[in-house]
Amino acid sequence: MLCLAAIVSLLLACSLAGATTTLVNAAAAADPPDSAKKFRRLEDLTKQCKFGLGGLWFDLCPVFEGNDGGWTFALERKTPPTITKTSYNIRLRGPLEVDDNVPAHEQCPPGTWICSIVSNRRPLHSEEEPRVLQTIPIAGAMNLPNVPSYYPGVNITAQLAPPRQEPEARHDVLHIRLHGGFYVYGPQKADIQFVCDHDADEPTSPTFAWAWNGTYTFQWRTKHACGKGTSRGTMTATMPARPTSTEPVENDSPPSEVPEDLADDARGIAGRMSRSLLVLVLSSFTALLALVYVAWFPPARVRQYVTRFMKAHPRLARFRVGERVLMRWAYEDLELVDEFGYGEGEEDVMVNFAPDADPEGIPLKPSPRHGARAVYGAM
Repeated sequence: MLCLAAIVSLLLACSLAGATTTLVNAAAAADPPDSAKKFRRLEDLTKQCKFGLGGLWFDLCPVFEGNDGGWTFALERKTPPTITKTSYNIRLRGPLEVDDNVPAHEQCPPGTWICSIVSNRRPLHSEEEPRVLQTIPIAGAMNLPNVPSYYPGVNITAQLAPPRQEPEARHDVLHIRLHGGFYVYGPQKADIQFVCDHDADEPTSPTFAWAWNGTYTFQWRTKHACGKGTSRGTMTATMPARPTSTEPVENDSPPSEVPEDLADDARGIAGRMSRSLLVLVLSSFTALLALVYVAWFPPARVRQYVTRFMKAHPRLARFRVGERVLMRWAYEDLELVDEFGYGEGEEDVMVNFAPDADPEGIPLKPSPRHGARAVYGAM
């Protein structure tokens, strides 16, 4: 019976796994090509600076190849009695170059593509050098052997999403996300939002938008983010104007952006999570079925050990079972007497009451060995 239950569980698991695989393959077959999707992965921004997305064609080669693929800008804010400066170094064609004139602990580690350095200075002490407070590798593929939870890889993704700051805009915002950063036991990533601007004076540069929960958002206004409609592989007119809405404009705050951003990045691992969850559920169900079967139909040896243990520790049984159960136990003991029987002259005192063993005990039923009259209790 145990083997039969295991076979049934195995067949059930195989059938469910096969059905899930069929559904996944059907969904994959029904997916549109990358050029029609609004989300895709990019292996290399230099080699894939021209790509299709959401039925549009984008050519970001002038952007990624401009300025040798690197940009640097800084922001300052007053933090009395100091002034705090945050500088951003961005390179989209590969890792940032290491500056040999700067100590290693005051710059991002090798392999960083986007780095943030926070420093401060005291205005009343102009002779002092600025003090570096933070070096944050936002994106890149670094070598961090002392951080077991770090997974290197820029993992570049592209996505089209409606604008939140300018709902009346004609074009969706092109999000280019770069991953692989790590700082203070937490992953970091960059979200570069390319905004279509036909009047932009090229070449343009990125600007800092906001940072929240490890996500650093940059805005980049350029005419190269205005996607072209595709038809048989050729570029045609730009997309039509977006219909206006009378609803109030929602503020573009970081907390409202992050859940959508995290949901978009989770698409890549949703399949692996569903398969892992299916395997976990099937394994738990199989183990539970096996335990239930063993508990309901225990093997003879297990029943014998349990019976002897309960007899040796009667205080553990804080309950009274019925007469049918006791009789069944007695018959089971008689069936096992040949292999696990009692010694010569030994009997089951649980069924056949023995006054010598327990003078104050109460017999469960009259025993023919001690007369037909049963005396319950003791005076």
